[in-house]
Amino acid sequence: MKRRRRVNTQTIQRKKTTQIQRRPAPKEPNRFWAFIKFLLIIGLIVLIGYTGYKYLLSVMQQKLPSLHISKDSGQTVTPAPEKPAPLPVENPAETPETVSTQQEQQNETFIKATQVEILNGCGQQGIAKLLAEKLRALKYDVVNTGNYLKRGKPYFKVKKTRMIDQLNTKESRKKCLKLAKKMGLSSKQVQSFSNPNPIADITIILGADYNKLPIFKGKK
Repeated sequence: MKRRRRVNTQTIQRKKTTQIQRRPAPKEPNRFWAFIKFLLIIGLIVLIGYTGYKYLLSVMQQKLPSLHISKDSGQTVTPAPEKPAPLPVENPAETPETVSTQQEQQNETFIKATQVEILNGCGQQGIAKLLAEKLRALKYDVVNTGNYLKRGKPYFKVKKTRMIDQLNTKESRKKCLKLAKKMGLSSKQVQSFSNPNPIADITIILGADYNKLPIFKGKK
């Protein structure tokens, strides 16, 4: 019995030793191939980015032809607008400078023209139109002629001619006094009134003394 037990114990130990298997040692990764894979991934990313940049560049140049994108810096540069070719001058004497000076002179004469309204307060027929012709010859802009109205009715009992400054400013007062001097009126016959909606800058009301004015002398 003792001998059999020994044999059994030896066989059990042998079975245990044969069942234990050794695990293979892990292989070390190859660093060279890992580096190659890293370079391939980087190259693929760069290639995708470059092709996308080229595509966007071509699309921008097609849609915005006025923009020029430099290849070196990548900045957008707007080209300077081309200067239009000068128009041919038909008359060599009329250069752009002479045309501009003529326009300035016309504008100055238009600005200096004072608007005048002439009203007949004496009843003499045609006297307002006669004064309008004389003032137009002096470069005044006569915008209205008619009868002087009082309470909505013609009134012809004005004794002395008077002039009304409708703007009541320093400049309009000077113009009014200048015209009064040309007509032969005194400064006492000039009045100022701030009219919010005047028909003209100056209103002249002709009175019974019109024939004594120097502007009417020699003509009835």
